[in-house]
Amino acid sequence: MEDLDVKIDTMCREKLFTLIQDNSVRFKKINIRQTKNNKKNSIEHLDELYASYDRLLRSIPKDILKLEQTIRLKFQVPLNEERKVRVLSNLHEEMELIIGQMVQKFQELYRVKGCLDDFNARIEQTRSKSKENLESAVDKLVLTLNKELETSKTMSPDELQSKYGIDKEAMNQMHLVKVLQGIHIIFDNLKNTGIEESVLNGVHEGIIERVKFGKKVENEIPPTHDVIARKTWRMRVARETVKLKEMIYSLHTLAEYLQKQEDQRNYEVIHKIRGRIEESFDEFPKDESERVLSKLKPFYDLLSGQNN
Repeated sequence: MEDLDVKIDTMCREKLFTLIQDNSVRFKKINIRQTKNNKKNSIEHLDELYASYDRLLRSIPKDILKLEQTIRLKFQVPLNEERKVRVLSNLHEEMELIIGQMVQKFQELYRVKGCLDDFNARIEQTRSKSKENLESAVDKLVLTLNKELETSKTMSPDELQSKYGIDKEAMNQMHLVKVLQGIHIIFDNLKNTGIEESVLNGVHEGIIERVKFGKKVENEIPPTHDVIARKTWRMRVARETVKLKEMIYSLHTLAEYLQKQEDQRNYEVIHKIRGRIEESFDEFPKDESERVLSKLKPFYDLLSGQNN
């Protein structure tokens, strides 16, 4: 982590130098143009130079923080609170130095024009606005970075289809993509908390087995001439589709409870959800349903706790 921070700091200093150089180039072009127009040191001239520095102050948080975000996304490293404070402090210091240069360059020139009070008020407004923009940009970076890192860990619909055997179109129709992705994100975040990976994998395996049951029902197509049997079959396929969706949604809810401290869990709700999942297997033979429920039992036991 420290090596990455050093690397980012080096690249940010280089970027800052480039932004300052760009401002110097703009500064010279403005001076040349205004001198040719016989407006050297006019209010118009000074205001344009001031605006160039203003542009620099807006570019610093925008471009520097974008660089920080890009590198951290590349190496999949979040921005912790200590780093956030450091970034904020460093950029604030650099921007204060630039504002100090603005005072040195322009204060006397504006005084000669009889606009010193306006200039001082403008500088304070610039200082306040720059600080506000910087703090807002850093907060936005943290939120955006965390969101991007979460998304980068998310399984794609193709990966979900391959893992669970649910057709992508069917997942979209049942609105299961984000729910399954959510289960994976939660479990990924819980892997380093002491929870056995086999317990979490049991949930994935239970869903896979349930999908297989559904496909088995779909394949039990009655003869074409048996209208009543085909109607009954279609209704059972539809029921099983709904039950699969409800089971996955329920497991997502239970996964969210697993993130909470034990004293923050609603065990009555947890037991009701477990009961609904078990009841959803009532149309399958006991040995088949037990094959799925046995995979989910360690997850239930972990979630419920021994005293509940």
